Amino acid sequence: MGWIVSDASSFEWWGGLKTAHEITISAFLVQMTRWESVVKVINKLREKQLNKIENLSKLSVEDLEKEIRSINFYKTKARRLKAFADKVAEEGGLENFLKIEKRPILLSMEGIGEETADSLLLFAGNNVIFPQSEYLRRVMSRVLGKKLTKSGAKQIVEEKLNKDLFEYKLFHAGIVSIGKAFCYTNNPNCDKCFLKPVCRKYNYETL
Repeated sequence: MGWIVSDASSFEWWGGLKTAHEITISAFLVQMTRWESVVKVINKLREKQLNKIENLSKLSVEDLEKEIRSINFYKTKARRLKAFADKVAEEGGLENFLKIEKRPILLSMEGIGEETADSLLLFAGNNVIFPQSEYLRRVMSRVLGKKLTKSGAKQIVEEKLNKDLFEYKLFHAGIVSIGKAFCYTNNPNCDKCFLKPVCRKYNYETL
């Protein structure tokens, strides 16, 4: 997925998608699937007016499977998405559901871990909450020269950044982009990474 820097409250940060509903649907579909394939399915759902969570709740699991058949593990994802859509309908709609106080319910649902939950709360719900991720842990550990956990890296970011929606979105998008482009688990491409002037791993381990 490519990040698009936009207004603080815009949904287009998330690969150019247009609504909180599309972001949420894509979060279920993208796991173990190429982003380009997800976009094609989102476009198809949009044409059929099925790009809203509440509309998906009206479908059977079998019908939802047909709509997302081109996605890897579509049967599992259809089941998870249907359960999520039903819960959203119970909670009075997606806008009401994507609130920080509903985070425990999000985490209780199949297919939603901490990174996905917090990413949805930030990018689809516009809540000021920073997602922890493996990319964040890896990049921060190497830049700071410390062995960090995901939660530890998240805590540092929350202590250093202003509690600001735009800053949180921009920093998360930037860290994930750096992780994907340069900071690989094995054999990171440090020479081309623009963080190398401040990266302790690069400056001390390459001496």
